[in-house]
Amino acid sequence: MTVGFREVTFAAVADRLGVGQATVYRHAANRDELVRLGLEEAVSGFAWPDLTGRWDSLLRRWAVASWRAWEKHPGAVFAISRGVIPPSIVGLADRIGGALVERGFIAADAVLAVDLVFDLAADNRRGVEALDTATVVRRETAARGGVEHGWRTAPVSPGPEGQHEVRAEMVRAIRVEPVEWFERKLGVVLAGIAQELAPRQEETP
Repeated sequence: MTVGFREVTFAAVADRLGVGQATVYRHAANRDELVRLGLEEAVSGFAWPDLTGRWDSLLRRWAVASWRAWEKHPGAVFAISRGVIPPSIVGLADRIGGALVERGFIAADAVLAVDLVFDLAADNRRGVEALDTATVVRRETAARGGVEHGWRTAPVSPGPEGQHEVRAEMVRAIRVEPVEWFERKLGVVLAGIAQELAPRQEETP
């Protein structure tokens, strides 16, 4: 999708392909359909991991790959969040959920586990892109830097001991690479899945 999901219009796609807009309209009736075609190409062409190994390592690999896929195609995650879902996304969810069932999950718990980790990836990427987009559009001090400044300079109210330490940790969290912070959150989610959803005795597919 060389046009980019943020900038996609019939005119932009037609210009990129060197065809008339009428030709593009023959393939997509509206902008959402145009975006869906682009998403299908992006998702189908991405190098997704395999389905081997324990359920937790499998989900971790796929969740990080999902984060990286949305990173590679800025704006795509916002389209997905609006409900513009290409068939390839449905197919991926089927495959991952099926792999969990093979490892002893019941189908309902497999769906919940898949939804949890991929929602986390999408939500995290939306937040990252929202900050990055704000920086580009307004051409101001980096939005992420503004968030850090707000946390670093706000007065600490009287209260429980440890507030200063918590504030310092929050600033460190803002500074860390986004994917690293995502992976820490993912670890917590996977621990919850292990406690609440995973089979006590994992089956070998």
